[in-house]
Amino acid sequence: MLYHYLLTGTLCIAVLTSTTATAHATQRAQQPETTLHERVEAVVLAAGRGTRFKSNRSKMLEVICGQEMVLFPVKLLEQLAVETTVVVGFQKELVIACIKNINPRYVNFVEQPSFVAGTGDAVRCTADRWHKDHILILNGDMPLVTPQIINNLYAAHSESDAAISFVIAFNNEPGTGYGRIVEHDGHIKIVEAKDFTGSINEHCFINAGIYLVKRSFLQEYINKLDTNNANHEFYITDLVELADAANFTVRTVVAPFDYVRGVNDQQERGTAEQIVRENILKHWMKEGIHFADARNVAIDLDVTIGAGSTIGYGAQLLRGTAIGNNCIIDGYVCLEHCTIGDNSHVHAMSILKDVNLDAHTQVGPFAHIDGNL
Repeated sequence: MLYHYLLTGTLCIAVLTSTTATAHATQRAQQPETTLHERVEAVVLAAGRGTRFKSNRSKMLEVICGQEMVLFPVKLLEQLAVETTVVVGFQKELVIACIKNINPRYVNFVEQPSFVAGTGDAVRCTADRWHKDHILILNGDMPLVTPQIINNLYAAHSESDAAISFVIAFNNEPGTGYGRIVEHDGHIKIVEAKDFTGSINEHCFINAGIYLVKRSFLQEYINKLDTNNANHEFYITDLVELADAANFTVRTVVAPFDYVRGVNDQQERGTAEQIVRENILKHWMKEGIHFADARNVAIDLDVTIGAGSTIGYGAQLLRGTAIGNNCIIDGYVCLEHCTIGDNSHVHAMSILKDVNLDAHTQVGPFAHIDGNL
């Protein structure tokens, strides 16, 4: 039995149509039960290397607006108070240290000894940690997922008493690398990109990589996964076909692609960073901050800006920077780990690192100050 579910409001897009599918109204799911954190635990898949980055470090440590990629899903789940197991593998010590640096309340770690064995094997490595009714599984390279997506997935999953529910998104661009949703004669499965041979226009929805699975179903079927695919890996996606074949309820939730896009190379990292940065700038403009040209300002997630301040063209406001009220930051200024006191003026072309300025201070132009020297 297959159901489709549409996110509404700011996340509204076209609904997947199917002669055997039912599009459910969303009003009931907009107010999820308060028991999500009581009934759900999460698994974040962060063991892979990310070879398409062509780098010698884990892609989980790639930085987006001043924050390592793996911290986006971890912080999301912390916000939802969901107990989380992070599966680590390649450069596990560095990934674990990165996460522990934010002092998470609900996180533990499991190593996947063979991090090339696939997502199904990664989930199986966490089996002895499962103790709640439902297991939320998501990839560690998804920096744009919102609490609303998780809450709606949980509401839809609970409403239909599904064995497995997962997020899908419309995308008919060729060569995206995402698995595609294939429906035929009332049945559903996910076909990974390397195994997909159909029409992307006919099968225009992709698998986002966010699943909510009943623990009882997962315990029974996780060991039934095989490696009969192009990559010779255990695919977590095969659980959908197994559930469908056994006549369990499968539920899908549609979200905009931009909210669930993964990051597998530098181009995709750049696109995700552009979206994150745009959201940061929108926030500060709503707070009354004036940007000479917001399109040409680099700003990190943890930067704060006081009321009445002005930011010049080409400024770089990097990790750990706090700007006071009524400050002027001129064009092409770079601030990193700096505190700028109220009513201060940093003149053009100045570079400051690890510097604390008192109120009513003027610096530059062309100043280069490193507080560590």
